[in-house]
Amino acid sequence: MDPERWHHFAGVLLVIMLAVLQGRVGRAGAFWQICWALPGTFLHELSHLIVAAVSGGRPVGFSIFPRREGRERWVLGSVTISRPGPVSALPSALAPLLLNLVAYYLYQQWARWFPSDLAHTLLMYVVIYVFCYSSVPSGQDFKVAFSRPSGVALYALLGCGAWYLVT
Repeated sequence: MDPERWHHFAGVLLVIMLAVLQGRVGRAGAFWQICWALPGTFLHELSHLIVAAVSGGRPVGFSIFPRREGRERWVLGSVTISRPGPVSALPSALAPLLLNLVAYYLYQQWARWFPSDLAHTLLMYVVIYVFCYSSVPSGQDFKVAFSRPSGVALYALLGCGAWYLVT
């Protein structure tokens, strides 16, 4: 069997194990769940921060330190935007979706940067897994994204225009 194929097969098995572990880490307690989520929380919130800054949302707060809201709810991180206007609300709120593009780029370029041995291939799968699970927008992200109907209409028109020009 080709060693490189075996490395990728082992990587897929590792991703399955990580997904199972992620589903069960919450049963180990809040501390372990927070530790597990910390790298992803950092990437998720950083994406909000960068896109808000670029799109004119004026970010004024950034936190990856978990805080308790209520008796059983934890907020793992947050970005506060002072002016989530029609242009900045939607892209700032859905910014974590861009982490999937970063994951794809890492997947495409990994072999240029690292040797194709088992350790580096498994590391690639872990990194891509973290980027992908960090990319899922929260319920609050969707509320902010659709809080400005004029912004949603603007981006819908831009999307339709782009689709029309491409096809």
